[in-house]
Amino acid sequence: MPILVLASYIRAHCLNVERLPVSGESLQAGGLITEHGGKGLNVGVAAHRLGADVAMLLPLGEDADEAIELLLNEGLDNRLTLKLGPQSGFGVGFIGPDGENFLAVYPGANALLNSEHVEKSLAALPRLELIYAQFEIPESPVRTAFDIARRRGGIRTMLNPSPWHRPDPELLALTDILVVNETEAALLFGVSDSEIRRDQCLNGLSVWARQIAWSGELLVVTLGEHGCVALTGDTILHQPAWPVAAADATGAGDAFSAGLASALLQQLSVPEALRKACACGAWVAAHHGVLRSLPTQIEIDRFIETNPIPKAI
Repeated sequence: MPILVLASYIRAHCLNVERLPVSGESLQAGGLITEHGGKGLNVGVAAHRLGADVAMLLPLGEDADEAIELLLNEGLDNRLTLKLGPQSGFGVGFIGPDGENFLAVYPGANALLNSEHVEKSLAALPRLELIYAQFEIPESPVRTAFDIARRRGGIRTMLNPSPWHRPDPELLALTDILVVNETEAALLFGVSDSEIRRDQCLNGLSVWARQIAWSGELLVVTLGEHGCVALTGDTILHQPAWPVAAADATGAGDAFSAGLASALLQQLSVPEALRKACACGAWVAAHHGVLRSLPTQIEIDRFIETNPIPKAI
């Protein structure tokens, strides 16, 4: 298995509303989406559809037989699914007409994943090229997995610290590829939201990276409709986003991460990997729902071929 996803599962329920509600307000929704989700599940399924050989360490509740059936229907290995408690993760979100959203998540079984689970899983996977993690699970098992990857050698580590909390310095030092969005970047670097813009990132990312003692291979800040800015070595790259009519931005970041991971596993160059990642994010943002919208390799290749390629700076 070239990629292990330290996954999470959320039974997602999203309401389409005319605008996002304010505090104390009740709105009538114009649509309802109920689907399997979770940042880790999304990334694992997306990477698999993009051609990667994926294993997912997936914490579930006793109520998640449908999630296991989903994995089997996708052609994914379900041997690393763990039933750790009575309740799986559960999420509720609101989606506005422009694709903007906000979400709330109850972690359920995701919060019960621990370092022992990770150690046993990695012992059964001697052949790995990449470990991907996110923060819908506790940080301790992520740190354990990344430490094992560093000691084994030859295994890249990739972290999306979302839902946000600051990675501890030890975990950051074990991370090869870090992907953060605008809000997370502002919190990580200790700057204002207004400073996390394309031009400011192009000028400031190297300095900000030094301030957090970043020593990894690739640091990426995603900028929504403005694409992404990345630091690799001493080089700053900008990849514009594909212009699409946003239907639902939920899951676009997960699609971006899966696109980036699969591209790096395919030995694409960093600029090519960022281009594919942005295309995957744009594809999902232009569709309603997440899991149903995650593209296949054929779909994303056709999308890139038939749409003008944004010029990078």
